[in-house]
Parts: sequence; C-alpha cells; structure tokens
Amino acid sequence: MAGFWIRINPQGCVDGSVHEEYVGPLAEDAHKQFTPRVRDRRREATEGWRHELVGHDEWDQRAKPCLLGQCEHRKAAS
Repeated sequence: MAGFWIRINPQGCVDGSVHEEYVGPLAEDAHKQFTPRVRDRRREATEGWRHELVGHDEWDQRAKPCLLGQCEHRKAAS
C-alpha cells in the first residue's frame, strides 16, 4: 500500500504532501520534489525541515488539518 510523503516545517506543521508513487520510497527523493536546489535542501535540513512517509489514516490525522489551515500550529502562531 502506497503512502504519502509529508513535508514538515521546523515548527511541526505539515507544509506539503505528495503521493509516494509519484516521488519514490526515499526521503531524499521527497525533499527533491519539494526543494529542487541542493543548496536549498541543505539549508532546510539544517533548519529542521523533515519529510516523513505516512499512511492514509496518519495523513488524515497529521497533514489534513495543517493543509486546511485548521491545525494547532497555525492557531499558536496567531
């Protein structure tokens, strides 16, 4: 069963998502999808950006609220 790569900013908020079948099985491939330039990927890694592979249920729980602007991360930032 394929999952979803989620892009997580340093504050823990999901900033993007892409289907695993489109990108591939490696976190490095997901990072390249979101951030094409090597220099930018290195900077993001240092800053604490992460990419995690999750299933559909976890995507609904973690990514969907963030992507819809309904997560606790955005409420705390306001």
